Amino acid sequence: MKSNQYLFILIILFTGFSNLALGQQNETQIKGYIFSPENTPAMYSTVILLNQDSVFMKGAFSQDDGSFVFDNIEQGTYFVLVRNIEFQTYMSQAVTIKKNEKILLDRINLKTSINQLNEVVVTARKAVLEVHADKMVYNVSSSINASGNSGLEMLGKAPGVIVDMDNNIILQGKSGVQVFINGRPSRLSGNDLSNFLESMRSDNIDYVEIITNPSAKYDAEGTGGIINIVLKKNVNLGFNGNLTGNFSQGIYAKGSVGTTLNYSAEKINLYTNINTSLDNWQDDFRETALQSGFLLNKKSDGLNTRKGFSFSGGLDYALSSKQSLSIDGRVFINKRDNKLFSTTGIFDASDIGFGEILRAEVLDKMPTENYNLNVNYRIIPNKTSNFSVDLSLGKYSGNKNTFQPNDYLEASSGTILRSFNSEYDAMTAIDLRSALFDFEKKLKSFTLSAGAKYSYISTNNQLEFYNIQNDLPVFDINKSNDFTYLEKIAALYFIVNSKPTDKITINAGLRMENTSSLGRLESEVPTEDNEVARNYTNFFPNISISFDDKKNSVISASFGKRITRPNYQDLNPFESRMSELSSWKGNPFLKPNYITNYQLTYSLKRKLIIANNYSITRDFFATIFEISEEKGSILIPRNMDKSTTNGLSVSYPLQILKWWELSSFFIFNYSTYKGDLEGTKIDLKSTQSSLRMQNNMRLPGGVAMEVTFNIWGPWVWRGSVNVEGSYGLNFGIKKDFFDRRLLVQLTGNDILNSSSDFYYKSNYGGMIVDGVRSFDNRRVGVNVTYNFGNQKAKIKKRAKSAIDDELKRISD
Repeated sequence: MKSNQYLFILIILFTGFSNLALGQQNETQIKGYIFSPENTPAMYSTVILLNQDSVFMKGAFSQDDGSFVFDNIEQGTYFVLVRNIEFQTYMSQAVTIKKNEKILLDRINLKTSINQLNEVVVTARKAVLEVHADKMVYNVSSSINASGNSGLEMLGKAPGVIVDMDNNIILQGKSGVQVFINGRPSRLSGNDLSNFLESMRSDNIDYVEIITNPSAKYDAEGTGGIINIVLKKNVNLGFNGNLTGNFSQGIYAKGSVGTTLNYSAEKINLYTNINTSLDNWQDDFRETALQSGFLLNKKSDGLNTRKGFSFSGGLDYALSSKQSLSIDGRVFINKRDNKLFSTTGIFDASDIGFGEILRAEVLDKMPTENYNLNVNYRIIPNKTSNFSVDLSLGKYSGNKNTFQPNDYLEASSGTILRSFNSEYDAMTAIDLRSALFDFEKKLKSFTLSAGAKYSYISTNNQLEFYNIQNDLPVFDINKSNDFTYLEKIAALYFIVNSKPTDKITINAGLRMENTSSLGRLESEVPTEDNEVARNYTNFFPNISISFDDKKNSVISASFGKRITRPNYQDLNPFESRMSELSSWKGNPFLKPNYITNYQLTYSLKRKLIIANNYSITRDFFATIFEISEEKGSILIPRNMDKSTTNGLSVSYPLQILKWWELSSFFIFNYSTYKGDLEGTKIDLKSTQSSLRMQNNMRLPGGVAMEVTFNIWGPWVWRGSVNVEGSYGLNFGIKKDFFDRRLLVQLTGNDILNSSSDFYYKSNYGGMIVDGVRSFDNRRVGVNVTYNFGNQKAKIKKRAKSAIDDELKRISD
């Protein structure tokens, strides 16, 4: 009954927003006039409003009479920056404005450029890391060390983010992270997500938003928070682009080449990124396991090769001064080959003098394709309202062909005792569709936002398993199956943002999501529980309160609830083998897990930021080692009872010298994991910490250098395995030539070779495991970019339109 009441209130509020009366608006305004040295209006100059920390707030163009206006701004202290290719850049004195105050600036008289023959290039170097009360922004395009990496490797360099040994993303000690691309959910998870991110190139990424406690506007999916990857898009008028190539060498080599092309005119902006890559890397492990009276010594050497192609492009079109249409698409194609060679010594724990050795191989071929198309229409009928519609289509397909031979040898003589060989094809197809409607209305003392979303996800998985007998494949009906999964999510949300006083801001929202899912397993061998259907409705409140004393301090507190639904592949009960004794299997009975987040943040002078967060996750996911027969083991995802995380983060940028800036980010988490699975008890407690110290230096001769030192404390892998801490040192050097046309970057990753090995231990369920997994992290690389076309921000006369917000992308 209570849920029905919430739903009724939500629907009434949502459907009534469009009829709300127009109240008194925020009238705070800064206006000015710009003139040339000849005393004529300096038309179409770029005008940027910066806050007191020189952070971009708004952008505009001066009109025919040289005027510009910044409306509906918050009270505070600002600077006005004016750029025009014909004149010197102008920066105003600090301008302090109160609520509903209107300020007319003194006349701005631009001066003749020092070198009249050279055009002024508009540049604004962003800090690599920006920390705000509600999110962190990792400016990938400003980081030298981020160049030449895949999207997944780039995320591993972001503060507070760990990419574990299974390529799962952990954010500040919490899994269940949702990845967005350009503000839209990727809708991929597990291996599908990691394959997708590996096909992206960091050189095509502008910045990454890390949001630990998202508002009700975002999907409730993702107990660990949201990581939003924003791709580069250039809006300099005219035609421009670049050619990029990078190469890095570790144990194996990696490289990629690509191009970016852009064209921007009065009403249209066209852009595209094309990239191809070839990557090779190692994945080795050594492991000792004691189970059922047997000692197993495992050694595995893996070589992975990936050929990737990616394309992203689109257009922004100003239909009128109040309407805009955007269309963008993305294509990612991977061809990946994995070769895994392993030996496992099998001994009686009481007499290790005699035993067997299992020699196994895994030869994988895994082509994947991902296609996405998005259409966005936005209308701004007046200064107080906006409405947008976003339609998205996506298709993902993958085919994993695996050949897996097993030979048992006598330990003393090496004589082959018996052999078991198998081969299987695992095919995956995922269709994604979604429609999103957003509405916003600014009223007298608060802003109302509302929206609705519907998403449809269909997955189809087919497994064909063959046993090799007399060199011929024989179909195994016991291990082959078809698994289909259909999920539909309908959501409504509303948010109220208000400022009851000049110093207090309140943001309160409620999101309702109804989920309907159906998983069906089809096999030639009858099985029980071959169909799992669920239908559930959840409400996700979110509230944040902020107090700004308008001097030095800002304090904010937030509360929110979120959900993580199982990965599609984790629901598929097919078995993927590394050897006859080691495999992974899905679990169709996984339930969603729910998290409650609390966060308290303090900011001093908008530089020192301290945040404390506490979260409780119920039915959290853990990947558990289970004994398969007496000598084998199987990894299977399970729901555990509860996990908690209590964390503290501190960030501070320090200007050591005029040319040297140090940005530090520290995280400490205390986590607990509890579960009881059919007598297997798990009760882990762990402290997880990380420290990131990034040095950015501007050296003589236009050389920029970046040195980053990371320390990671112990952490928990798969919710049940303890991993030791490590540290790493990265560096990068950048220099541009030929009037910034040519950019050369040299990078070194893990130059101390101290973060390539992960040492882990576990002890539960009758199994004791001790191992190390090694990756190809120590690398040196070079990245070269050549820019062509119009790299100057020449401003042509054009109508002011809804795409003027893209001004905030004017940067290096």
